Amino acid sequence: MKRILNLAKSVLMTGKDHQSFIGAGWLVLVLRLTPGCFKERMALWILSLSPHYFYREFDKEYRNLPLGEFLEAERRRNASSREMICKQLLLRYVNPEHEIMDIGCGPGFLARAVAPHVKTVYACDISPGVLECARVLNSAENINYIYSGEPGFAGIGDSSLDLVYSIAVIQHLREPVIQYLFGVAQRKLRSGGICLFQVQLEDGAWKTEYESVQDRTLSGRLRLKYGLNFFPRSESFFREVASQSGLRTVAASAMSGFFESHFDDICDQHLMVFEKP
Repeated sequence: MKRILNLAKSVLMTGKDHQSFIGAGWLVLVLRLTPGCFKERMALWILSLSPHYFYREFDKEYRNLPLGEFLEAERRRNASSREMICKQLLLRYVNPEHEIMDIGCGPGFLARAVAPHVKTVYACDISPGVLECARVLNSAENINYIYSGEPGFAGIGDSSLDLVYSIAVIQHLREPVIQYLFGVAQRKLRSGGICLFQVQLEDGAWKTEYESVQDRTLSGRLRLKYGLNFFPRSESFFREVASQSGLRTVAASAMSGFFESHFDDICDQHLMVFEKP
């Protein structure tokens, strides 16, 4: 029953794009109509409705917390983990004159963490609702929150960016979307620019995209369309897509090697580094 209710909730909240978990227009409208003094609380509550951002199951102490305390606890956790990603990973790739792009920015915690260290951040996401939450919770003068599609990307000059990164996103996407985003990264990066994609490499623990597509049961089809998919892929897959897009593969490394402690499940995954020749 819980799984059915979660699926129904996802259907009501999903936008027109695949994996647009807070994409429904009514969510954007609700947040915009919320009085200013309640906007942050409303944005946090909306994020908690998605399968992607806030988790009661993350900490056993969360389970008995009142809603308001849980939302603030998850807000602090997200902000803290993204600060660590910024300081221990991204800062080695940026300087104050850089213009960068965050693909799949979600509620903007990582974009907000890196913003003080660069000139401009273009923070992109497929979900209009989560972008609205990001503008409420993590705005800054040098962050531009934009839709992850051609109308949004058109506002970023070709060959203008120094760094493109995507954290905790690629493993949730279907293959054509990954290929598209590699193309966007190649088009927007300047010569010598760097692309960082955190990915899940194949380890036998997860169903592949092909296996998920072959599941033609009703639950399988609904999960593929509305669920939070998690697809592992081979290193060779990413190297090939990068090459076809005009990017050179620089390195593939375990994420755990960049961090002082295990603070998030991304520490179990890998980072692939690409460069535009």
